[in-house]
Amino acid sequence: MKQTKIAQILTRLMADKKIRVTELARRVSLPQPTVHRIVAGVCEHPHMSSLKPLAEFFGITVDQLKGHDHIPWLDRIARVPMVPWKDVSQWSRKKDTNEKSELVITDAMVSDAAYALKVPDASMEPIFPRNSTLIVDPEREHQDRSLAIVKVANHPEAVFRQVRLDAGSVYLKALSPDFDQFKMAQLGPQDKILGVVVQAKRDCIDI
Repeated sequence: MKQTKIAQILTRLMADKKIRVTELARRVSLPQPTVHRIVAGVCEHPHMSSLKPLAEFFGITVDQLKGHDHIPWLDRIARVPMVPWKDVSQWSRKKDTNEKSELVITDAMVSDAAYALKVPDASMEPIFPRNSTLIVDPEREHQDRSLAIVKVANHPEAVFRQVRLDAGSVYLKALSPDFDQFKMAQLGPQDKILGVVVQAKRDCIDI
């Protein structure tokens, strides 16, 4: 689902303030489902009664929240460390980042825990070719059809998959047509979503 402009701005504001939907709803005294729908982009035209407390909480105007007016401090470039795929399931930015880490520039609004990965295989082609660079945020909440990095209990390394939600269950799907013979796998109790992909970059040298 493509996010609305309000959802994009609100998502970036939440990442900047490091606050999740549940806590935000509590702080602005709005029902959690209402805030969730706005953040997810399901509610395309939220009522002013919902927008005003959200804007006030982040110290901006309603027109800025709608994207009509600029938010100067929101536009910034972040640099996130490139993490080896084999290390991602155990990676912690505070513990593992050092001066020698390769840094990747992103204009996505991400938390301080964000990192970059290279796509290791063809499971998500043709949309995400092998060696595409992914910007991953462990603090972003997954939604239906989110793209995520997942550690599956019976697999030695993390995998890159699309998240599907159905009747309260979470499923993982590879996007490549070559994987059509495999059914969607349900996320098990020992499996863990490590982060949501917020941006992808691709080098075009070999095209």
